[in-house]
Amino acid sequence: MSVSSAVFEHAEGVHRNGSGPHAGPSSAQHVDHRQQCVVVRVEGELDAAGSPQFFATVERAVRSNCHAVVIDLRAARFLSLRTANALGTVKQRAAGDGTDVRIVAGRQAIERSLEVAGVRPLFSHYPSMQAALDA
Repeated sequence: MSVSSAVFEHAEGVHRNGSGPHAGPSSAQHVDHRQQCVVVRVEGELDAAGSPQFFATVERAVRSNCHAVVIDLRAARFLSLRTANALGTVKQRAAGDGTDVRIVAGRQAIERSLEVAGVRPLFSHYPSMQAALDA
């Protein structure tokens, strides 16, 4: 299975899709310039097939000069342990550059993958996207 998403920008109430149609796995990015956050939204399964494109999008988000990157996993159906572990590495590296990487998991299975991989303690718990954006 694959992960699917698109790239979005949000500025002054205007959403712009920056990705176009994709034939394979992709990741979504939404920039909220008022709060200086980038949101990477995931739909589908984050496994070995979808991870490379997902992490390429996450890397672009981390380098976007925003103070926070929120990874929205609420629509993700599966998160592999390898991908969860890599999220922990991204979190630590981004923190060194002054960017806070946040996760909104939503599903128990996603939370469990983060716990089993040992990275859940690295991320604060956000009960909603709004809470993650306001943090």
